[in-house]
Amino acid sequence: MKGAFGPIMFLLLTFSMSYPLFPVGERAVIIRIDDIQDYGQAPSYALQEKMVLQYHISEGIPALLSIIASRFGSDPQLIDQIQEGLRLGIFTIAIHGWHHQPFTNMSQADQTSDMQIGKNRLEEVFGIKVLSFIPPYAEFNDATIQALKKNGLTLMSAATYEGDIPREENGIMFIPQTVTTAEVDSETDSWMPLSFESIIKQIEESWKGYGVAIVVIHPRQFVGADEKDRWGTYIQVIQWIRANEGKIIRPEPPNPKTGNLDPFLLSVGLFCGMVSTLLIAFNWSAKRKSGKGHPKEELASLATTAPTPVLKYCSACGIATPSSAAYCDKCGKKQ
Repeated sequence: MKGAFGPIMFLLLTFSMSYPLFPVGERAVIIRIDDIQDYGQAPSYALQEKMVLQYHISEGIPALLSIIASRFGSDPQLIDQIQEGLRLGIFTIAIHGWHHQPFTNMSQADQTSDMQIGKNRLEEVFGIKVLSFIPPYAEFNDATIQALKKNGLTLMSAATYEGDIPREENGIMFIPQTVTTAEVDSETDSWMPLSFESIIKQIEESWKGYGVAIVVIHPRQFVGADEKDRWGTYIQVIQWIRANEGKIIRPEPPNPKTGNLDPFLLSVGLFCGMVSTLLIAFNWSAKRKSGKGHPKEELASLATTAPTPVLKYCSACGIATPSSAAYCDKCGKKQ
């Protein structure tokens, strides 16, 4: 059984299809801008949203845009801004649900439908393939993952506080939020930004643990009487990242896998094939040791069996003749 250790290790690696995205200690940063939408009747929210996007465009700062699909598409200025970021190669578009409802309250069929409708809307507006999804309230379950696969989505960003970790698994990139920059007051529905020191501490801890910090902001967190201070903190964070060898990157969803081979089924197939091979080998070995089946006699009979001659047909008379013959036995024509 000593030789079986290698196949067993291979099987373990085959079943484990999860890979870290970045080496531990790397200093990558992904910025996610949540709840992008047409605010319409809330001009202060709309203004801050466009200011955030313009700041990223002007400074060339990559970002993952989390768009609530049912509330988007009627503001030409907002669309133009995002198109500009796409043209510059700094924005990645993500579906943030159709109506921004918790996905864990939905069936798998409803989750699949919600994603599909949102995907169709955003692809129609921007004319690009949308491959990223951000679950509302960062809540997801196994049905969410299956819905991702059915819609050909290959990137999801939830949150580490929901039990997720940065990784790539079965062709899907998981980049959950690791850094919080503001907290919402459920009673007043207002956002309170965290301090610069708190944000920097989270970034450093995320770098040490995952090699990447996924920083989430909401445009509404910049609304308030202390607007300048809120903006000052965010700009200070960006400057600190750049000054401390941090690299702000644009997340690029993997291309959807073609074909219908499910990784789990592939692993099961490999496992069954290897087990069958081992059983055949052990059975053959047992026969040799017990003398059953007379393998030596079988091999000897195979060795003494005359091979079947290979024939060809004479081009002149058509009679069958051995392929090694130089002349036809019947008409004498050279072959």
